[in-house]
Amino acid sequence: MEILFVCGGGASSSFIAQNVRKAGKSTGVDVNVEAIGETELEDYIEGKDIILIGPHLKYLEDDLAEIINEYNVPYAFISEQDYAKMNGESILEQAFKLTEE
Repeated sequence: MEILFVCGGGASSSFIAQNVRKAGKSTGVDVNVEAIGETELEDYIEGKDIILIGPHLKYLEDDLAEIINEYNVPYAFISEQDYAKMNGESILEQAFKLTEE
């Protein structure tokens, strides 16, 4: 599964990506995770299965959705609680649910 995390360019998305990789490894799921800033979205979206976005970027939802919808990739905002706790297992579970929809 190819997951793209979109953040404001801070280090938090890198830590979350690392925790999701660990969660995938512990469950035997092959997960490739990249973390980027929102300004890089168009450069990294191609070939991704899921886009997960930091909750603090909710104000950019219309702009991000316009780009993401061109590629027909499912996306969702990470919950504030999971984001704050950097809960890789819960965030990976959210990604799996998106692939089922």
